[in-house]
Amino acid sequence: MLSSLLVLGSLTAGASAANRCLSGSSCFPSQAVLSAFNASICGKLHVERPVGASCYPTDPAYDPNACNTVTQNWHNDQWREDLYAGYQQVMWETCTSSDACLVPLTSNSSTCGQGRIPTFSVNATSSADVVNYVKFATKYNLWVVIKNTGHDYAGRSSGKGAFGLWTHSIKGISRNKNFVPAGGHSAPQDSVTVGAGVQWSEVYQFADDNQILIVGGDSPNVGAAGGYFQGAGHSVVSQAYGLAADNLLQATIVTADGVERTINEYQNSDLFWAIRGGGPGTWGVITSVTYKAYPGVPCAWVSISSASQSVDDNFALVEKFIEQAPIWADLGGGAFLKIWPQTVGALAILPNATSAQAKQGFATVEAALPPGSNITYFDAPSFQAFFKATFDVSNEPSGYNFALSSRLIPRSYLTSNVSGLANALRQGQTFLGDSAATQPIQILADTPAPKFQRNATSMNPTWYNSLWLAIYSTKWEDSATVQEQQQLINGIHEAAQVLRDFSPNSGAYINEADVYEPNHEASFWGTTNAARLHAIKRKYDPQNVFQVWQGIGWDGARIPSSSAMLSSTLEVPPSLTKTA
Repeated sequence: MLSSLLVLGSLTAGASAANRCLSGSSCFPSQAVLSAFNASICGKLHVERPVGASCYPTDPAYDPNACNTVTQNWHNDQWREDLYAGYQQVMWETCTSSDACLVPLTSNSSTCGQGRIPTFSVNATSSADVVNYVKFATKYNLWVVIKNTGHDYAGRSSGKGAFGLWTHSIKGISRNKNFVPAGGHSAPQDSVTVGAGVQWSEVYQFADDNQILIVGGDSPNVGAAGGYFQGAGHSVVSQAYGLAADNLLQATIVTADGVERTINEYQNSDLFWAIRGGGPGTWGVITSVTYKAYPGVPCAWVSISSASQSVDDNFALVEKFIEQAPIWADLGGGAFLKIWPQTVGALAILPNATSAQAKQGFATVEAALPPGSNITYFDAPSFQAFFKATFDVSNEPSGYNFALSSRLIPRSYLTSNVSGLANALRQGQTFLGDSAATQPIQILADTPAPKFQRNATSMNPTWYNSLWLAIYSTKWEDSATVQEQQQLINGIHEAAQVLRDFSPNSGAYINEADVYEPNHEASFWGTTNAARLHAIKRKYDPQNVFQVWQGIGWDGARIPSSSAMLSSTLEVPPSLTKTA
């Protein structure tokens, strides 16, 4: 057990800033220098304020009408993602309780603190803007922080004193039915190229309009061309089509030297390998990506809601889901399960199949459901039709404080130790305390089939022999004390530790990982891949211009005096004080 924990905001605040010049420091560019730079990029340098500033009577930005919009949209995911200062989790906007700008106010005399929001950002609309941003930031040794949507559970897209880059306005989606990577000689492939600011909802609609299928995220508002695929990019259709990283054909990236490079398996192939799972925010700024496109297919899908029963009986049902998982995976199906202490809910999809085939795949589970449960089978004409009816029906929880931990579960455990896995999941859930009633265990059955392992990606190879990604999560109110936050965060850490002990040679998903992930390099990439990634990092970014919490080239848990603290400074666990 961790003897003491740092609260999330303080943990990651200074991970990239230790040796950089921060805004407000004497080394930061003068107003004249900033003005000249702004003129050179056509006025795209912005002074940023927190989204709640208009609600504070003590703030120059106070505006009751604007505040009404803020209040109405505080928990709206797309509204937040369309603002530079908006983040999915509010703890990545705040520092100490006195350096925050939360809504509603605790008092009309409260002040709006800048928190973790960079004071300046460049709203890039083209790759040329990105090149200019990188050259300026490196010239003045500024802390580079890259943001598209702010959908980042590790807080890598904000930072107090950083010089921000916003890629959300780099749009564009196009199809090339005969794509050949630059410098390559492979057979032409159907493909879709998307700009850095495009979100999956936009890609899915484009794909549906063109009767094709693209492997993408379960959340419609996640960016399609950034941290998602750089972490691996799991999808509910990954068992049939692979991860997003498996389907990446080419990318354009601005590296630390300010050069925009086209990278693929034929040119800059080492860097191309690195971005396919080697971690977000580490290798440069992605300006566009090209994904493999597949013919559109009909999809069968299943919805399950079990009736409430005792905890013992509920986890007996979980065992049936475990027994069924290899069968469903071998059919090419993916699924999303939610396990509460006394109920289970599930969505599952089987591409290029009928509901009758799906029913056969779920026979084991259906027979075990308690009376009063619901299981329904559907036929969808396309992936988009399935997506619109399931993952895209509601707003993703936003504007809250939220943290999680994860563990990949290899197939061998689902076939040889069914009861052991069910017991481990159950034991982990006990560490969540009262949160277990509202924050279920999430099981993402969206790993790639072994056939997609071609040594072409840099994430942990365990992805290719796993069937489940298990996630524990927790959230807390803005008013929660440091002790309360600490208890909740410690809970998900200890919950994941049960699964680490159960599957010691497995790993975690960097984009949905415990921020205290022990031995994180082995967990995210495996030691062999991590060693190669470090060599590539030294080649393309020897000064660690691009650096994020627990990424390759990370300086370690060294929090500079200018770091933003969420609530207060607590002792950093000894295991996190070593330089990576």
